[in-house]
Amino acid sequence: MQHPLSSCLCGILALLIPASAGAQFSMIDDSAPRFEWRGQLQADFRNQFKTKTDGGDKFESWRIGLGGDFAGPINESILVGIRGGYHYTRYDFHLDNAPGVPSRYGSSELPKDPWGSISTIDITPNTTILIGNRFSIVGAVPIRWSAETGAEKNAFAAGISALVRWQVTDTFQIGVGIGVTSQLEDSAETFPIVSLDWRISDALTFRTEGSWIQGGQAILLWGPNEAIRLTLSGGYERNRFRLDDNGFQADRDGIGEVTAVPIEVGLRFRLYKGAFFDFRFGLAVAGQLRVESKTGNKLYEEDYDPAPRISLALSIPLGPF
Repeated sequence: MQHPLSSCLCGILALLIPASAGAQFSMIDDSAPRFEWRGQLQADFRNQFKTKTDGGDKFESWRIGLGGDFAGPINESILVGIRGGYHYTRYDFHLDNAPGVPSRYGSSELPKDPWGSISTIDITPNTTILIGNRFSIVGAVPIRWSAETGAEKNAFAAGISALVRWQVTDTFQIGVGIGVTSQLEDSAETFPIVSLDWRISDALTFRTEGSWIQGGQAILLWGPNEAIRLTLSGGYERNRFRLDDNGFQADRDGIGEVTAVPIEVGLRFRLYKGAFFDFRFGLAVAGQLRVESKTGNKLYEEDYDPAPRISLALSIPLGPF
């Protein structure tokens, strides 16, 4: 018989996989409010191995990042915080260049490398209003700058998000909300936000992890103690970014977009209270590459095969202060 938590995770994946074609979905960390000023530093690395698009081109990528958050109370019912991070992603393409294919957009093959390295900066100020002992309302203003190295045109997207959290029991907390954000050379998008923290038993926890901007993951952690735990996760990743002004006229100052649904298993090691090291491996499925002109017209859009990947992450707490 299938475990109910496995069914829950599969249900979330079923929602995420079709969404990767063009929608946005965010899952965020659901931490209980703390009445001290404290923070957290996070570092991560991910390597996605070579995969092939439906048009025959191949590519691989790696990403490294550093981020963190800092928050605390300004009175007994209001908490304020800020979350930020930087990620550097490098893509390496190996084009098919089949004989007779013209060097231009309009086919299932890329005429040239669409982009190389991408820098992404996220900053999200947020406020939490506590309502009694069980409810809270969270508001956030996510801001993202994401562009290929050398890009000079506007690369900002920003929005506003709100979430209502309910501490149902001492071991179960849930939050639902909605976000609205602008998009580069496209209309603003409205999307759902979910947060969850469910300690099913001392050995089993189910929660969401992520940020306010474009993506997140649901993760199941199992282990007889917190020193080491097995993890199973499924999520959604999306980044839409500005291209530089090199190459063909068609894509100068254009838009690139990458989406995927990562499914991973791994281990989480507890270094000390609040500090963790994660190792994960798995596949990025339902992946898609897209290139647009500077006015948002589609030049290229192809799915790519499931891509093997490994991920490392370190989280270190700061405070209380």
